[in-house]
Amino acid sequence: MLERPSLKSLRVLLEVARGGSYAGAAERLGVTPSAVSHMVASLDAELGGVLFEDRRRARLSVQGAQLVRRLEPAFQSIEHALGELRAQRTAIRLSTLSSFAMLWLIPRLQSLRQRMPDVDILISTDTRPVDLAAEPFDAAIRWTARPPDAPGLYVMPLFRERWGIVASPALVGSAPREIDPLRLPRLKARSRMDDWVAFLPEEEAGRTPVGGVTVFETRGQMLEATLGGLGAAVIDLNLVGASLAAGTLVVIGEKTVQRPEAYYLLCRKGALGERPLRILRDWLAGEASGETYSSPSNSAVDM
Repeated sequence: MLERPSLKSLRVLLEVARGGSYAGAAERLGVTPSAVSHMVASLDAELGGVLFEDRRRARLSVQGAQLVRRLEPAFQSIEHALGELRAQRTAIRLSTLSSFAMLWLIPRLQSLRQRMPDVDILISTDTRPVDLAAEPFDAAIRWTARPPDAPGLYVMPLFRERWGIVASPALVGSAPREIDPLRLPRLKARSRMDDWVAFLPEEEAGRTPVGGVTVFETRGQMLEATLGGLGAAVIDLNLVGASLAAGTLVVIGEKTVQRPEAYYLLCRKGALGERPLRILRDWLAGEASGETYSSPSNSAVDM
């Protein structure tokens, strides 16, 4: 008995037939033409190579066209059923990074909730690349120096990272700008072990700080330890803007470093027709534009 093809591969075939090309299907699905071509080739091989007269030109055979005609109403029925379900209770599903969610997103969520009180907000955290055409996410926030460039993908920059050294005022006293960071215990996160090395001059980075080094599993844990006065940490100042404004953290020294990496909102262009996603995009743009440390200052070093 033949294994049943996946719904994903059948959907891709349907989109190829609708547009008559791999590029058109890729645009609607928010993936690359090569990904569409590869999936269609695998499906064709799985079904015995009967779907195309000319697969390179996406020209269907009689059997392929017959299959597409049968798939069309089936997928329309699925889309109709999902539309009815969404109408009962709208939700927006966002994939983001754990540290970004804890330090920047969650403290601001109340204002987003006020903009769409009728919409459920579902947040998932991960660091891997996300396939918005195949996975159940409406949007993703990712940190990268070079955002993905795929047909049908909408990419909106939020802010570039600006590193600084921060500590609790209880640890450093009233003159944090004058303190030598080498005289403070050093805190690190396992996921970003090289941040201190990248921030400090080479001759300083290799020296052991007074009080030693403590390593935490996540940047969220590292920040909690920093707030508790256990040491100093290198972190994106945008992520701790609320703590800096409240005075629970202070910046050590005068130096900050503008990094090439930035946070980006990713979603399918076609999905921007949905009201919750437009609200999320506009809200993120407004929140990110107010970041104190998101644009260069005189003391910044561009890396």
